[in-house]
Amino acid sequence: MRIEGISAKKTSHFSVILEVFEVAPTFFMVDIQKAAGDASEYLKFYKNFSSNLEDIIWKSPHETSKLKTSKNRSKRH
Repeated sequence: MRIEGISAKKTSHFSVILEVFEVAPTFFMVDIQKAAGDASEYLKFYKNFSSNLEDIIWKSPHETSKLKTSKNRSKRH
């Protein structure tokens, strides 16, 4: 699937290629690539997209402990 977006200020655009692969009946892999356009707009899209999926994204135990550590550090400041 190819998705195109326009920035909120309508000054730039970007497009991404989004592929979803079914690895197992309840396990999917999503691959997102910037196809064209503004890199900063793509980065905003990617961060928003992945944060909306945060509750269902599998992370290894090592990644999970790293995230907890960095969240705790950011709360202290």
